[in-house]
Amino acid sequence: MDDIHVSEDKSYTLGEVIDAVKQTLDAVSEQSGENKLRYTSTDLYWLLHDMLRYVNRNVPGEFVLYQTSKGVYRVRYAAEDSAKRSSSRKLKAEVNRTASYLEELTGKRPSWGEKE
Repeated sequence: MDDIHVSEDKSYTLGEVIDAVKQTLDAVSEQSGENKLRYTSTDLYWLLHDMLRYVNRNVPGEFVLYQTSKGVYRVRYAAEDSAKRSSSRKLKAEVNRTASYLEELTGKRPSWGEKE
């Protein structure tokens, strides 16, 4: 197997990363022929899921792995504005939850909290 060189002072393109991952998986596959290494569908799902989590922390927008039918998944890209809308909804829900909590404590709902 060829060595995989990872220089600390270099950043890598997606193509270079894919090549390194493929090279690594090819080596694992080559060795697993003798020890019968197998991945379940759940293993494969979580490998893809975790890879997308890493990608989502480092790129604008959001890549989501979702199931279209039993055993069939698709990667969907949500643009940055979609991620902002989702974040805004979460913030609004948190504000309303805080308003509800204050209403429980004081008996009065703050004016900035929408009634659910």
